[in-house]
Amino acid sequence: MLNPFFDVRQIAFALALVGIVTFESISTTTASDLTRWQAFPAQWKPVAISAKEATLHNSGWAYLIAPGEHANVDVSATFTINSAATQFGFFGSSWSAWPDPTYGDGGFEAGLLLRADEKCSQGYRVQVSHKYQHVALVRFPDGGYLRSVPCKVVANAPMELRASVSGNVLRVFVDGKEFIHYIDPIEPTSVAGHVGIGVSSAATVTFVEPAIVPIKTELTSIPQPHAERFTAKTWLGGRTWVFDGDEPILELHSVDDPSCFAKLKPGYKPQLTFDSHWGLENQGAFPEAASKWTAPVATGGGDSLQVTWSARNVNDRFTTHSTMLVGFDALEGRTLMTSKANLRSFPANRFIFAMALILNITRRSIRSTGSILSPAGEVVNSIIAPSRRPIQGRNMIWKPTLASVSGMGGTTAIFKWHRLSSTRSIRLGTLERWPMAKRKPSVVIRLCAAFYDTGVAFESETSTPGTKVRVKYRYTGYPADEAESLFERSTIYVAPTLDPNHHYIFADEWPTLTFSQFVPMSQTWQYGRSPFMTGHNQRPTYELAKNCGAGSGYAMKLGPNSFGKAKLSKAGPLGKGRYIVTALVKSINTLGPGGRIEVEATDAKSNKVLATAKHYIGNGTFEWRRQGFAFDLPEDATTLNVAFGNAGTGDFLITNVSFHKLNAGESLPPDVLDKANDQPPATPSSPLGAIADFRMLEGSGYHVLNHAGGDHLEIVNLDWVVDEGRAALRFADNDKGRTAFHPAGYVGMHLFGNAQDFNYLAAYRSYEGRQTVPFAMGANGGIVLGCERYYLHGAFYRGLIGRTLILNKTLTTDEVALLANDQPLTAVESPTDWKGLSIAAWIKPGMQLGRDNKHPGGGDIVGYGNRRYILKLLGTGSENNSAPYRLAARLNVNDGIQTQSLLHADHWYHVALTTALENGQRRMRLFIDGKPVADGITAKWSE
Repeated sequence: MLNPFFDVRQIAFALALVGIVTFESISTTTASDLTRWQAFPAQWKPVAISAKEATLHNSGWAYLIAPGEHANVDVSATFTINSAATQFGFFGSSWSAWPDPTYGDGGFEAGLLLRADEKCSQGYRVQVSHKYQHVALVRFPDGGYLRSVPCKVVANAPMELRASVSGNVLRVFVDGKEFIHYIDPIEPTSVAGHVGIGVSSAATVTFVEPAIVPIKTELTSIPQPHAERFTAKTWLGGRTWVFDGDEPILELHSVDDPSCFAKLKPGYKPQLTFDSHWGLENQGAFPEAASKWTAPVATGGGDSLQVTWSARNVNDRFTTHSTMLVGFDALEGRTLMTSKANLRSFPANRFIFAMALILNITRRSIRSTGSILSPAGEVVNSIIAPSRRPIQGRNMIWKPTLASVSGMGGTTAIFKWHRLSSTRSIRLGTLERWPMAKRKPSVVIRLCAAFYDTGVAFESETSTPGTKVRVKYRYTGYPADEAESLFERSTIYVAPTLDPNHHYIFADEWPTLTFSQFVPMSQTWQYGRSPFMTGHNQRPTYELAKNCGAGSGYAMKLGPNSFGKAKLSKAGPLGKGRYIVTALVKSINTLGPGGRIEVEATDAKSNKVLATAKHYIGNGTFEWRRQGFAFDLPEDATTLNVAFGNAGTGDFLITNVSFHKLNAGESLPPDVLDKANDQPPATPSSPLGAIADFRMLEGSGYHVLNHAGGDHLEIVNLDWVVDEGRAALRFADNDKGRTAFHPAGYVGMHLFGNAQDFNYLAAYRSYEGRQTVPFAMGANGGIVLGCERYYLHGAFYRGLIGRTLILNKTLTTDEVALLANDQPLTAVESPTDWKGLSIAAWIKPGMQLGRDNKHPGGGDIVGYGNRRYILKLLGTGSENNSAPYRLAARLNVNDGIQTQSLLHADHWYHVALTTALENGQRRMRLFIDGKPVADGITAKWSE
């Protein structure tokens, strides 16, 4: 074995003689005392360590880091693999096309670290594998495998591994033989960094006398044009990989996994993952369309390589055949993957094809925007993907119609990434399709529910027996400047789930949460942060308040029915004992339970909840004040979670939430309770069986508290009034054309504000153009006041609506009379044979129903169950749309009764409908001011 010190000096001198390395003097660091090197991660410890020798073992990459930083340096070490790797996970073995920097390259035992930052989150790594008999050069996090070369690697015998980095030139030697000479085309992330020796994959490796030799910058020759040399090899995971020279650029699918992962630019990490087959099964949502595919077959090589495979429906309904040609665009320096796929439907019954996913891009830790360039040249643009965080929904950007085209025309889909260095976008070069149906096909861009994946797909349609479909598309990198130009002239459709004016707040502080750590939803954030979440795949319901006037100046604002919970990742070690939590809190017109603080202690290993505390702040209106409570932490508690909520209406604000462990004998501060106040403020209870109890007491805002405990009522273009002492909402023609509703509520996000979301596209179209109509909605449309559920252009009530009740029981005449006199129902019980449903409301009708009423003759007061039960007014004027009115009921739209008694304008009435099951039909009764005025049984309704 060559002496590492002597060998390095000899090579450096030889390089200087031929003019490759220039230097005035070369100093050598033998790094003889390994005990001075630092372990990374900090909690990791070597198996054994002395001044000149270290034995290392770990699952993921762990390092001993040499003192100081080094720029141009030659590093060498003698190593022995005492026990080979037992873990073999790799870059493309999961959803991620590229890993986080600490990801262990499974099967690689020993490595040298070069130019690493303080957290070892970026740099170069040279590594060897006994399993794969390869030596590899990795740049992380933005390069992936730069080179991987066959190399004999033995176990239980010493070998020498040496690497030099000088400028952007890297060389790798094993036992004195050069295996890798690489000129990095990407601008270095740093010119200097840390050097180390490392171990991975649960291997045990001994390193002896590593040497570090500073060298001068290597003079590189003029860059030569890229010479593509495509080959197919069996490599990581036993999968088939396409190499361009010694660089792995494409991981092909296997019979067990349809995913392919691809680089689009030499030297730059994989940016694309796509499924080998058409994802007609929609990630399991449409299992009858699932397929079983064959392994890829690669042929050719050199300047191009061809891959073929096929798939067959598990129910023998269709088959697909695919061909992909891998090539290189020398002009723009990018890899090209051009695919053709043919689908044939077997002669059988008609088959419904759901969204045919043909492109799937996994992003992880980045934010992207996406555009589609149509054949006509129109460009549309939408922020479509967040960073590592789950947000609600499948989100469609745009749906252009594709004509049947030939040649290389078609549609270009562009996905732009932020915070990348050189390649910032991907082009889906061409989509060509001969449609199954007569109508023109359309292409959509889809996201998975957690926003990990972006897909390009065709809309669902039904095939006829023998249908044939052909598709052409190309995966390629897109020049950054050209992509930027397209995005600058594109039309932007902003997704509400990525609202740049809405924020994630992080709980990355201890022992005081100041809420000063936050990012807009449109920006990326990396692993390791702890955001306050409302729920999985759900946009945060809380808001960030700036310049709040207390504490740090930042506060969490919790409006109606809002919630945020986070793990306090910076807390610890905790330890058994008594703790207090204090906070600055403020309440603005809160009704119901008011604001609350929740604390939860768990065992990190088992995730078992060991202790909880829930503290109610109170409701109403009050300025900033300090509140606090004490709680006990059990011995096994290692993790602390905290949550804030407002289940009622109004706004609850909180900031400067502090945690403090009491010392022995320390007394509680005077404003801190001995235990959490676990009882919400008392309010008058709702009647037994109430589904909805809207009392209209807020006087402001876009929500009405449901005192029965169900979903709040969202109000749209309505006014708060108090008329003759009665709180109410005013329904009137919208002369000014205002659009007043909460943008993040169900109405704002799913009906009026998010036309691009395909989950709600049909609903949006029903309401399209009707954003100015006054109405109120609850239970995601299951309850509507003042307008029909599905058609806002019909049946407009005009006037006032006061307290409204919906009960899951049939009220008796006496109970209706109590409600008409604003009395509670506790004194009277309903007979057991009269169970059903009742609707009651206070109303003050206007002189006319809605002017633009396209369903004249009636105006809905209350609808429940998506128009299943409707209480309404029927006009009597010349056009049947004005006062006086008859009270009417409709069940399941077609059945109904009406009164002969009349209701006049500008007068308060209590109106009610009761229904009860009777011989398989429904008995309906109408009441005015507590008195029965109509009775009937349904003609068509049956159960």
